[in-house]
Amino acid sequence: MSIRNFRGRGVWITILFLLIVVGGYFFGEPLVSDTTQPAPPSTVAQPVGDLPNMPEKPQPQQIVFDGCPPEGSGGDPELNKLKNRVDAGNYVPVSFDTLTSLTWPKSVERRNMADWSPDSRAFIEQYEGIPVIVEGYIVAAKESGPESANCERTGMGNVDWHIWFTNGPRDDRSMAVIVETTPRVRLGHKWTLDLIRMVVMNDHLPVRISGWLFFDPEHPDDVGQTRATIWEIHPVMQIEVFQNNRWIPLDKFAN
Repeated sequence: MSIRNFRGRGVWITILFLLIVVGGYFFGEPLVSDTTQPAPPSTVAQPVGDLPNMPEKPQPQQIVFDGCPPEGSGGDPELNKLKNRVDAGNYVPVSFDTLTSLTWPKSVERRNMADWSPDSRAFIEQYEGIPVIVEGYIVAAKESGPESANCERTGMGNVDWHIWFTNGPRDDRSMAVIVETTPRVRLGHKWTLDLIRMVVMNDHLPVRISGWLFFDPEHPDDVGQTRATIWEIHPVMQIEVFQNNRWIPLDKFAN
């Protein structure tokens, strides 16, 4: 082969190679790999609805209750400490729909907080611990059973009260956000379950719940059945009833 023919063939090979590369970029994946990898998407979402962006949240304060420590007995000690906080907050008004719009990583369901991945923990922590005040209605309430947060004790004075809080006065429980009062917080109130049922449920009066936004990973199977979300207000720090064009603390009805 002559040098002229070799050079001519080399030029055509070069042109063909360039056409393949350019065509790959325009019509498909580039054949030449790029060593620069895109950054992985962040697992931390943007604020939802009217929920504020609050990267620095109040640190929970706890007390020992009748010999039961803040971490409870057994179960998830980190979760129990959040359930057992007793501090009041500067509550931020949030709509009911905002609570039901919150999502969560599936990987945290039915797992202790210590076993969550850093990304999942970051996702939950952007919302958990925000002091909120939300208007709605109470459609049902009952005593909870013994649980590790309360050292597995029984009796009305030693268990949480499980309250179904809804956007409308006659909404189904499947549309509810669970809000819970705890024995530690009730020490400072005159609340009774009978009072809640009589004043709030029977008269279908609007209520206003103040407390701490809390994520409970233990009940995903209840979503769509007896609750709308596993985000809760827990513990509830204040319950107010709207009557005579003003908000009245539930404690005043006890008088």
